[in-house]
Amino acid sequence: MKPNKVFSILILSSFIFITNVLSTLYNKQYFYSFLFGCLTLTSLIYHYNTNIYTNILDKIFILAIVFYGGYVLYNKIPTDKYIKILLILLSFLCCIFFFFYGYYVKDYCYNPDKYIGNNYHCMLHIIASIGHHLITFL
Repeated sequence: MKPNKVFSILILSSFIFITNVLSTLYNKQYFYSFLFGCLTLTSLIYHYNTNIYTNILDKIFILAIVFYGGYVLYNKIPTDKYIKILLILLSFLCCIFFFFYGYYVKDYCYNPDKYIGNNYHCMLHIIASIGHHLITFL
């Protein structure tokens, strides 16, 4: 399936994860950087050629990022930076809301209008990237 204008925003928004690759490299978090590099590639592949295999591959790296990000956050929890922790948790909850609750109610990322759904998915990329930047720079 060739990308069209509806899907092009998701291909473009996948490139935001390169900023996470660079910030984790800067902070010498090489495994985190590797995971974000893989996520960037799988996200681009999935949004260019959507099928069950690219979906599974993309979900593997999404889960790897979520779990490793949680691990890093748990090991870096500062006692004096409650605002950052709150923003990180809020970004995580927003992603859960747009993706899983959206699936349940067939709205947000799963809106029947693909243009609207893809805009929410793009916003999900941005929110997730920001949340992981906050974890990286704790």
